Amino acid sequence: MAAFTALETYFFNEAIMSEHYLMAIFWAFLIGRNLQISYVMGRIVDEIDKHLKNK
Repeated sequence: MAAFTALETYFFNEAIMSEHYLMAIFWAFLIGRNLQISYVMGRIVDEIDKHLKNK
């Protein structure tokens, strides 16, 4: 997942620098989606850790 986010960030930067703003919006959407998924997965792992520590 980190590799895909890094690639998407690279293409986002390339689109901004070459003034292809429509493509930049597309890449920004994908980056935001990956960050949201990472956040949710982190929360799930935290809850699992809390549950396992209570036992």
